[in-house]
Amino acid sequence: MWPVFRKLFSRSKSLNALLGDVIFATPRERGTNLSSFFEWRVKKSIDGAKFYISLAMIPDGYAGAQGSPTNYINFDLETAERVREHLTECIDVARRSQNSPAAASADNS
Repeated sequence: MWPVFRKLFSRSKSLNALLGDVIFATPRERGTNLSSFFEWRVKKSIDGAKFYISLAMIPDGYAGAQGSPTNYINFDLETAERVREHLTECIDVARRSQNSPAAASADNS
């Protein structure tokens, strides 16, 4: 049954990315709130044709006009530098994965 859903979901650009496999994730960084976090991820689309850099987070807080929330997370300089390094690492993993899908599975081991 999963192949039927897989094919159906892969037709939607957002579901193809959202439901794809995480092949690499950076360590979570905490924001100023104890429950907040920020994590870069490299995801392979359901159909396996694309790789995405994604962001998982629970913000320090959010506020938005007209019911459309904008999320905020705050980092000190040291954490911000680690976040930047993690993003660079994810971009490198995605580039290598595009050229060699077998390399992607080895990176997250």
